[in-house]
Amino acid sequence: MPIYSHSRLEAFRHCPRKYFFQYVARVELPDQPEQIATFLGSRVHEVLEHLYRRVSMGALPSLEELRRRLDEGWNAHWTSAVVIHDRDATPDDFRRLAWKCIENYHRRFHPFDQATVIGLEYKVTFPLDDAGRFMMTGNIDRIARTPDGRWQIHDYKTNNKLPTQAEKDKDPQLAFYEIALRHAWKDIDRVELVWHFLRFDHSIVSARTTEQLDCLRADTIALITDIERRGDQAADFPTSEGPLCSYCAFQQVCPARKHLHQVRVMPEKALAAEPAVALVDRWADLDERRTTLKRDLDDVEARIDEVREALLAVAARDDLELVAGRSREVSIATTDRIVFPRKGQEPEQAARLEAVLRDTPWWPRLSSLNAAELKAAWESTDTPPELRRLLEQFAWKEREVAARLRIRRD
Repeated sequence: MPIYSHSRLEAFRHCPRKYFFQYVARVELPDQPEQIATFLGSRVHEVLEHLYRRVSMGALPSLEELRRRLDEGWNAHWTSAVVIHDRDATPDDFRRLAWKCIENYHRRFHPFDQATVIGLEYKVTFPLDDAGRFMMTGNIDRIARTPDGRWQIHDYKTNNKLPTQAEKDKDPQLAFYEIALRHAWKDIDRVELVWHFLRFDHSIVSARTTEQLDCLRADTIALITDIERRGDQAADFPTSEGPLCSYCAFQQVCPARKHLHQVRVMPEKALAAEPAVALVDRWADLDERRTTLKRDLDDVEARIDEVREALLAVAARDDLELVAGRSREVSIATTDRIVFPRKGQEPEQAARLEAVLRDTPWWPRLSSLNAAELKAAWESTDTPPELRRLLEQFAWKEREVAARLRIRRD
């Protein structure tokens, strides 16, 4: 029976196909280069773990000791393969950022006596249900207990976005860990979930009610049930494209990304000979041309409308039904037609007409207020006088002028 984790479930939520590659097909990929954000986070976590291990032994590490620890870890793990996406940034920029995170934390929480350390990098495995059918696991950065009996679950974040309180109040990760703690220690009363956003020297504290934890259990069990009811084929786990696709390790095998991955590393000469690339480029050229033509057509239509209105004004002034040009002529026909309220143009009158018709025997026939049906009822010699009088209250004449361009007939 698989054991789930927050990250595993998030993989499915973000993209079921990624979940398939990683946990069902277990696709083996070449070693992926480490991203600078991951590298920086690992080094900062190591230093903070060292800090609290020393504190739990009665020591009080100095800033100099923490700086040496960061430098040792950075130098031991750094390779030129670490990926930095920001072209203007250097490895030293990120080393300084890592130190800023640690220095801010040290200044804010020194002498680190706010709570007793219960566990560091603490691995938990726990059930979501009484029968132990749905199991989860995870690693908690730090568990602590305050002098007044509050248990705390601490998590260190080095990401470059500071979330809101509302976002963290809905975040399930540390709530899962609270379920784990309450399973392991039955006498726990209050639990605080604490996120430390180290770049911003800011912490967010949240709490969950019993009802919220029960809902999280139920929703997660439903999600796991959905996952396990699927088959073992890729089609059972559709692709879901999103902003995280650019960071996915499975781009080279994903149907939504693999051609992009191939093209991205393809030499220009090979790119020019790639048939699929040529077809996409041709489509893009034609689409741009279509957009230009449509814009030109819209402009022409607007100009025709202006000329038509000007021509109709001349025809009305000079009492003309035909206006001649050099090779073309415009015929003008004026007709009066009976019009009834239209829902889209005269909604209030249409509503009144509907209300009057609803209580008559003719409602089934005219309930749609269709213009053609109302006109036919008005003009038919078989229409009862009562219906004609009713319709007469809502009918009015509307003058329609039609202008048609044609070849001169002389």
